[in-house]
Amino acid sequence: MKCTCSSIGAAALLVGSVFAQTFRRLGACESLGCLFPPSQADFLAGQYFDIRLEVHQPMNGSEFIGLPLDENFTLTVSKKGEEVQNATEFFEVEEPKLEKWNFTWYEDLFARDAKTPSFVNVAAKAYRRVALYEPGEYTATLNYNNGSKTEATWFVRPLAEERKAKNIILFIGDGMTTAMITAARLIAHKQINGKYQSLMAMDKFPILGHQMTHSIDSFITDSANSAVWRHR
Repeated sequence: MKCTCSSIGAAALLVGSVFAQTFRRLGACESLGCLFPPSQADFLAGQYFDIRLEVHQPMNGSEFIGLPLDENFTLTVSKKGEEVQNATEFFEVEEPKLEKWNFTWYEDLFARDAKTPSFVNVAAKAYRRVALYEPGEYTATLNYNNGSKTEATWFVRPLAEERKAKNIILFIGDGMTTAMITAARLIAHKQINGKYQSLMAMDKFPILGHQMTHSIDSFITDSANSAVWRHR
């Protein structure tokens, strides 16, 4: 069998990328400055939400940069085309209390097998119950480590001017993917020659839709992530 060095190199890179993506320090936080809600978050005008900031200081591992933990990080917010303001001025709230803790994680499977975790110190703040009242595009910027930045673009959707829905039924189901519904139908209802002799109640709904779920820490979401997005 003939094998070229380039193919071996490509395979090694592929395997390396797979190992590198096995674990993440924190979902939706690719740098040492973490800003939540992350970029591309959508809100309704006037909707309340929390903002969480975290600055990570790795003590070892590939992300170690030798800087002390930055406890003086700041957050600025601006609507597109308007003045940039400090978050406390923009939302008219007090500066939140600084929180500090630490955690460990494994950068890859090799580190886990060798039992060599990476240690991370954290400085954090949380702005509670804030809101964006005007529809449009907003930019939030976390400034930390003497010039480093993490930016998030948020979109605020306008409320509908005309109320079209009279009655709404909010149905929240856990484990309601098409495959799971099919399995439940197969177990609960008799079929002859591939034809079900009875149907589930939800099969008789006049309208049935699918919800696309989103998550920052998994491809197949759990009930908490799915429920949040349905509620939004």
